Amino acid sequence: MNHELDQHDQHLDGDQLRAIFTQHGLRMTRQREAVYRALCTNRNHPTAEQLLAEVHQIDPEVSQATVYNTLDTLVECGLANRIPASTSGGACRYDADIHEHVHLVLDDGRILDVPQDLSKRLIDSVPDALLAELGERLGVTCSGIKIELSGV
Repeated sequence: MNHELDQHDQHLDGDQLRAIFTQHGLRMTRQREAVYRALCTNRNHPTAEQLLAEVHQIDPEVSQATVYNTLDTLVECGLANRIPASTSGGACRYDADIHEHVHLVLDDGRILDVPQDLSKRLIDSVPDALLAELGERLGVTCSGIKIELSGV
């Protein structure tokens, strides 16, 4: 994480949230706060529509466009990750856990976080030489590793 607070801590006060937003170059609005809080307290990698439903329980005036725009902004500034749909036409999901970690995508569509110790072992098992060779062959620089496992 880019800060020392656990994003899945549902007890962040307004000052902590304001500090997180400021650190990431964002102005805190009540809509952004509502969307970010809903994302941080949800470990199920929700879709934008699921977050909209949660946010509406707190603030029914937040629009669908605001939720989508806020999620885009959170992803762009590094406060959230977008998880592409695993099926064609499926909805993207979102994750406030910005640590490098592995996801396990189940047949029923659920996405689980692989425990941090196992995620680290999986990610660390990719040899640096392999990443360097990949970069040379494709003419790119690998900036990170994202591993998605499939399961039932």
